[in-house]
Amino acid sequence: MVLINVIICYHLLAVSVLSFTESFTARIKTNSNLRYSNGKHSFFVTNDVGDADDTNDVTTDLKLEGYDLPSVNDDRNQKASALKRELLQLAASYDRGFGATPRARKEASDIIQKLAVIMPTENAARGIDGNGGDNDVPLKGTWRMIWTTALDVVSLAASPIAAPSAIYQVIDPPVATNIIDFIPRIQTFFPPSIAQSSLLRAEVGTRAYSRIGRPNRVGLVFEGIKLQPVEIFGQKVDSLPPISVDFTWPQNFLAQFVPGIDDLGSTQNDPDALGYFDVEYLDDDLLVIKQQGEGRFALVKVDNYDP
Repeated sequence: MVLINVIICYHLLAVSVLSFTESFTARIKTNSNLRYSNGKHSFFVTNDVGDADDTNDVTTDLKLEGYDLPSVNDDRNQKASALKRELLQLAASYDRGFGATPRARKEASDIIQKLAVIMPTENAARGIDGNGGDNDVPLKGTWRMIWTTALDVVSLAASPIAAPSAIYQVIDPPVATNIIDFIPRIQTFFPPSIAQSSLLRAEVGTRAYSRIGRPNRVGLVFEGIKLQPVEIFGQKVDSLPPISVDFTWPQNFLAQFVPGIDDLGSTQNDPDALGYFDVEYLDDDLLVIKQQGEGRFALVKVDNYDP
């Protein structure tokens, strides 16, 4: 009888030890998946080891203790930040592309291609037609150019009379306005005390619209150009009347007599028709677009376009 009792006790003890060992091992495995990240109180918990309920308990405990679980986009955001920093360094070193060497253009192109792979914005052209409200229009805002390879813009620096200053793209759907500020070339050679500020602003107005089947493509129709003096020898003269050319008046005039003429020649159903740009990268503070051909623009978001 004593022998039987000893055997029963031994069996119960073995079962208890085995149960404790399995539980302790599972806890160790679960805890081994906790990862301290970036010097902050954030952990990463995987679900591939340990009991699922135990893992959920650990995750819940971390949240209750105030720890932030890292986002799956952390790695992409870090890569984007590093690439944007490289692009800004190139822009500063090569005068926004006006003084870029072939090697610098190649380097910028490589950076942009890497950014395009991790672009966080889907359907970047949504809302550009202006008929969906302002709540979800990723492109809406004031963007200032920091880099370009577009020949029609780079060639502006060749003028011996006027030098390009700030360049903007102001998008207020469905209107997209290109703004280029010019200053006298001689003004760049002297300090402000000698050469008082003079500035001429050129505005090219376009109507933007989406292209069917191309979620990142924006079609453009040129509507007019305006030249506005802003400063002359340090004096504000923006009250002077601008010189304007309206490209839409013939069509608007004929529309009074020919109903439906506005729809003639519409290119919305032809995604590859002339007059568009493609969004290659877009987030909250950087926009990269590519014109037809090879001309690219990189622009940062700013609060206004005051000269």
